[in-house]
Amino acid sequence: MLLAIDIGNSNTVLALFDGDELLESWRLHTDQTHTMDDWWIAVKLLADDARVDLAGLSNVIIGSVAPVVGRAMGQMIERYLGLQPLWVNARLPLNLGLEVKDPDSVGADRLCNVVAARHLYGVPGVTVDLGTATTFDIIDERGYFLGGVIAPGIETGARNLFAGAALLSAVELKAPGTVIGKDTATNLQAGIVYGAVDLIDGMLARIQAETGWEQMTNVITGGLGGLIVGELATTISYDPNLTVQGLRLIYELCS
Repeated sequence: MLLAIDIGNSNTVLALFDGDELLESWRLHTDQTHTMDDWWIAVKLLADDARVDLAGLSNVIIGSVAPVVGRAMGQMIERYLGLQPLWVNARLPLNLGLEVKDPDSVGADRLCNVVAARHLYGVPGVTVDLGTATTFDIIDERGYFLGGVIAPGIETGARNLFAGAALLSAVELKAPGTVIGKDTATNLQAGIVYGAVDLIDGMLARIQAETGWEQMTNVITGGLGGLIVGELATTISYDPNLTVQGLRLIYELCS
């Protein structure tokens, strides 16, 4: 079995694969204070609950954009599982072109999304990842990463709004059904959700106009993807496992 670990700034996803079959996946809060022992307790409890024997693991791959957590997770893998993880970075032989000023600055999650999207959905296209930031990654006809866009994440923007406005309270993030809200809650829901929808639709339209592509394959991932995808005017696929599938594919390419 392969354990694929995607460490983001807000959430960490662990996925177990047997070949190309996804057996289990778990989403945890990315706690910057966790030690390797804390992570082991969390992972062991999840595995025991799912009746998964971690002794059956043969390989581990990690993509991390949170260095402190990545170090603790790597130490946990080495100490408790006796394995050396493969770390995702821009210097792996991924044939991505990476036509950007500083390839080493491209986050592991973005590398994974591009690899998965070109393999599973085709090119040219765009991946949209709804996390702490909302990222757009553009893939050309060769499967090369041309660059992208980073915007504030939906939940990140909402938290900042609630924290900075004394009279605005947090609301459930859902589409209210109408743009014109009739109370504070639906005003906020419309602004947050439909604002994010229009950002994504608008950015995808701009990318298509700038590239001149008549057609492009779009895929959205991330925790809020299921909420947003049904509201978009742009044709787009929703794949909640895009990043961990990218981890699996990168392991297959590089092992």
